Amino acid sequence: MRKFLVFLIFLLILLVAADRGAHYAAENEIAKRIAQQYGMATEPEVTIEGIPFLNQAINGQYSEIRVVTGALSIEDVQVDRVDATLSDVNAPFADLLSSPTAVAGTVDGTVLLPYSELQKRLPPGVVIETENGTPRISGDIAYQGFSVALQSEFTIEVEDGILTVIPGEIQLGEQIIPKGWVQTSLSPSIKLPRLPFDLQVTDVELLPNGVQATATGTDVPIVGGQLTQ
Repeated sequence: MRKFLVFLIFLLILLVAADRGAHYAAENEIAKRIAQQYGMATEPEVTIEGIPFLNQAINGQYSEIRVVTGALSIEDVQVDRVDATLSDVNAPFADLLSSPTAVAGTVDGTVLLPYSELQKRLPPGVVIETENGTPRISGDIAYQGFSVALQSEFTIEVEDGILTVIPGEIQLGEQIIPKGWVQTSLSPSIKLPRLPFDLQVTDVELLPNGVQATATGTDVPIVGGQLTQ
């Protein structure tokens, strides 16, 4: 009886080790394939949720996979981070190791753009700074030989993949330049590139460290599909 119990414990240890080993291998493989797919300089962090892993691997169905990237450049837009949760993922384990394909039924994520992406589209001398956690536009703007100090809070609107800066009440050091002209100068737009996992932006939020866009996608090829950039 004791030998049998020892055997069962040994077998359980082997199964757990095999599960964790396969889990680690799959996460690494997915990270590598995603980096290749989207031309990332560094591999993203990939976490496959759910225990035991082997049950999901055998069925080729994963309830949830989380992918977090580092900074990357997509076309001419710098992105600090993409944090995506992939749900209802179809990815046979054998395929991942040979001819990899993986498709997510739904993707929910956030994309963080640094304020530098907005700032480089503002007039020279105008910057975006964070004061007490609130981002503000400030600086000196040039107009017909004059340089006038200004500051303004702002919001961001998103429509059809285009982010537009909407200044609030603009405070000018001197009332010698038309506010309408200043308003237009402080309202640049960014056309977002095609994001990883074909994410479509639905909303934005201003954070102390950048613009966080909320995005979703459906029936998204994670690896093995056509590039989405």
